[in-house]
Amino acid sequence: MQSVDVSGLDRLLDAWAALQRDYPDMKRDVLEDIGNQLLSDVREKIPGTGTVRSWQERYIGSRNGYVAIRPKADTYKTTAGGKQYAVGYVTNAIENGHKHREPSQTPRDGYKYRGRVNVPAVPGLHFYHAVRSQLGNLGADELQALAADVAVRLGGER
Repeated sequence: MQSVDVSGLDRLLDAWAALQRDYPDMKRDVLEDIGNQLLSDVREKIPGTGTVRSWQERYIGSRNGYVAIRPKADTYKTTAGGKQYAVGYVTNAIENGHKHREPSQTPRDGYKYRGRVNVPAVPGLHFYHAVRSQLGNLGADELQALAADVAVRLGGER
């Protein structure tokens, strides 16, 4: 009598089910590692005393599809006059540059204020762009390790 041994197929299906269950956490771990590298790179590119650096944080998409470095949400910088600005607004102005405020020209007793600013805008620092252009093979090792782990779990060899 002829028979078919399906124990190897059952083992593969069990490994596949376990991989499907564990893969989101494995992917999240890889994204967290890449995000930490990106966060440190962005913080290195931001000059100054560290205030703007401290506003940056790592964000992982809701379905573990991507990682991003961006300013903290719902965080505000209060000026000496009491006006609040979202830190994302301030970071965007530093990243991309911004225009100068025109001086208020109030003539007094024949005196007219002449501004010392000779450029129309503050140039941006482009720290996000600098890190983005240096990505290259960032995360390649992590992705190869993830692929090797998947292969081992499915019964392949490393």
